[in-house]
Amino acid sequence: MEDVLFNPKYEPNLSGIREFDLSEISDSSIYGPDTQEFKDLTQIYNTHSLDIKSHLGTKNYSIINAITHLLEEKLIFPYLSLKNLDFQEKISIILPEIKQDSNEKILKIFSFFNLCRIYEIEGEFFIYGFNKERAFENGLLIELWFPKCEVDEFFNVFDLLFQYLGIKHYIILTDLVKGKTLLKSVYENIDFLKEYNPLLNLKWNDKDKIWMNHKLFAEKMEKIYPELFLFKYK
Repeated sequence: MEDVLFNPKYEPNLSGIREFDLSEISDSSIYGPDTQEFKDLTQIYNTHSLDIKSHLGTKNYSIINAITHLLEEKLIFPYLSLKNLDFQEKISIILPEIKQDSNEKILKIFSFFNLCRIYEIEGEFFIYGFNKERAFENGLLIELWFPKCEVDEFFNVFDLLFQYLGIKHYIILTDLVKGKTLLKSVYENIDFLKEYNPLLNLKWNDKDKIWMNHKLFAEKMEKIYPELFLFKYK
């Protein structure tokens, strides 16, 4: 039996990366509460993505017109939801602090999986033993779906991969609690989700013509949410 060698010249067919640069949005593109764009968004936006197919061919013209208008303005972006593919398990990998030149390598490696989504992230994370959270600008969130297989075997491979790429901090999440299950254990009755709309939690600053989240930041963007803390058990 002949040995099968990996072709070093093989280039995987990577799908195009969709980028949305929010820094290019000018003041004229900020839509206040009286604009048609904001009214349309509040109609179709809630805690879950809207199933466009369920409204096509119906007489719900207000929703259809809102979708059409927002698509024309490129304010919403539809995507396909895959079903009945016999995926058994999903894992999420968070890489909070990586080198910029590692992004392309990771994209090529994870392109071999049947279904994988990779998002660029930035923010803060906390390491046990340190007094303060650490900020990062270049990070990745990787979502992977697996068919029926021994998923644990992949964890060892990921450990070796991240070690090879010099990624010191990462976390692999499995068996995540569903959001509705968690909320039901806290509130018991979760009918309020049918009326909940996160867009309406924002406050419109009529002076500066901007939307503000009064629960997270003050007027000058000072953090007003509690600092991270850690329970210690003896």
